[in-house]
Amino acid sequence: METAYLKEYLAFSRTLNYAQASAELFVSQPTLRAHIHALEDEVGAPLTVKRGGALELSPTGKLFLKKARAIVKVVDESVEECRAFAAESSSLVVGTLDYPPFEDLLLGSIAAFKEECPDKHIEILFASGTYANVESVQAGKVDLSLFAHLRNRGCTDAVEPLSLPEGVSSFYLETGECLFWMNRTCPLFEKERISAADLEGYTLLLGNSRNMVCAGETVSDYFAAVGVAVEPDNQPCANYLDLYLSGLGETFGVALAGSRSGLRSSPDIRIFGVEDFSIPCELHVLCDPERLDACGSAFLERLKAAALAR
Repeated sequence: METAYLKEYLAFSRTLNYAQASAELFVSQPTLRAHIHALEDEVGAPLTVKRGGALELSPTGKLFLKKARAIVKVVDESVEECRAFAAESSSLVVGTLDYPPFEDLLLGSIAAFKEECPDKHIEILFASGTYANVESVQAGKVDLSLFAHLRNRGCTDAVEPLSLPEGVSSFYLETGECLFWMNRTCPLFEKERISAADLEGYTLLLGNSRNMVCAGETVSDYFAAVGVAVEPDNQPCANYLDLYLSGLGETFGVALAGSRSGLRSSPDIRIFGVEDFSIPCELHVLCDPERLDACGSAFLERLKAAALAR
């Protein structure tokens, strides 16, 4: 049953005159008559009767008028309530890389935001897939995402500034460490201590985002500095963890220290570092501010403040 038809019926009932009601509603008389007949078809009884040349509401029409008023009132109140809620709420898709410090920051910020702005509501949806890259933020696949940037060898700055395309912004979270992964098919899987030289000639398996292409070059540079050659292989993947299973034999990949997932805890996956060097991994949070509504923007500022206060 169309709510618009009910509103037309309410207007029509005030005069029981199709000409006046159609003028008031800015619809043609044939259209108004068709809508009233449609309501009668749904109810299964006539809503008007003609007596003495004039239209009157039938007994069913009178009952329907009462019900129509109640329905329209509920609909109008519901619409207003939802509009008000929409103006004070936001749903954000966030990529966390399963990194506990960032997840803790998110949860703490939600609680603080609710306390500071009790009339506002933030919903956080956790992203699944390869979202920790600029491309995903630009495409709107995520609203916020943790972004791991490997520090270039020899860089003396505590935090390297990110070079980002127009429209994408970031704020610094903390500096972590880039480790590596291998699966049980790797010949080094059971080796107690692994040096860079052990990985001579190995394939470095990575995703194919711009950031992962750069990561491959950075990791290769660290190995080259100690006389070891590794070969980056950037492959498309639907999920970062897919790489853990697709790398066979003399293959390894990068892993964020402290990140957690069920697959990483498997006895068939090994997370390791090399004795020769460590690679700092600067963690930033990416977003496209233009995609955020007022509530989302307010939460982003709370999140930034919480990160700065850590």
